[in-house]
Amino acid sequence: MGSICKGFSLILIVILAFLSLLSVESASAQIPKPSIPEFTVKFVNASYSVTTTNPYTGAIETQQISNNSIEITINNQSFDNSNNQIYYNIRTKPHFAENWTEVYPIQNRTSSYNGDGTFSYAQYINDDSSSRSSSSYTTIAFPVVATEYYSESGFDIQRYYSGDEGQEGRYFAFLHGIPTNAKIDFQVEALVGRNSTYWYIQHPLFPQFGGFYEPAIAYDSDSGWSKIQTITIGETSSPTPSSSPTPSQEPQQTEPFPTTLVIASILSVAVIGIGLLVYFKRRKH
Repeated sequence: MGSICKGFSLILIVILAFLSLLSVESASAQIPKPSIPEFTVKFVNASYSVTTTNPYTGAIETQQISNNSIEITINNQSFDNSNNQIYYNIRTKPHFAENWTEVYPIQNRTSSYNGDGTFSYAQYINDDSSSRSSSSYTTIAFPVVATEYYSESGFDIQRYYSGDEGQEGRYFAFLHGIPTNAKIDFQVEALVGRNSTYWYIQHPLFPQFGGFYEPAIAYDSDSGWSKIQTITIGETSSPTPSSSPTPSQEPQQTEPFPTTLVIASILSVAVIGIGLLVYFKRRKH
């Protein structure tokens, strides 16, 4: 009888360990990993002229209004998950430089106040990151303006910044002093996030004195960076892909845990358990 009890205990331990493994795999498969995005980028010159009459002299005057932009068009991928959404991050650099500038970097924020003078932190998707549109494409445009940096010439590429609590949104340059005919590289990354909150600290010098929860998008996973697209400032023809991809360009899809494999594994455990039971009964007789 003791041998049979030991056999049942062994079977129970094996089954519990296997079910624990299945629960871990199932949890990791709940949040799918997005595909690496496909996109195009182009320089758009939509400048126009305005003709007015000088009220003092009656002379006809024509003024050229600059209206240039960088336009990124991303092919939207299918993503069926009710609790999560796809957002996009972009990074860029001068073509002959090494270091990238992320336009919408992941943010590390206070997720909660623990009540003892300490805080918990988590990663969040940038507040200004564009989400996947409901159409086939998501388009993101950045103004290209005459540089606003002192003693520099050329162009700035700007993005909208929504600002912190109580501040108005504004545009700022993430690349500046760009000469005409400059070559610029771009990459796009798909991010998966979900609705959440972060802890907004009311008193930065005395953070333990107060704050409140604000809506935020919690970061869950990403696709890795796309292939490089290169454009020329001032050139409105189609962009050409770079010949030097980055190491992070391989697709990183998360495969769902196969149901057939689960069933087969459970059956295998059951067969092993029956075999052990028969073995111990024979030993007893």
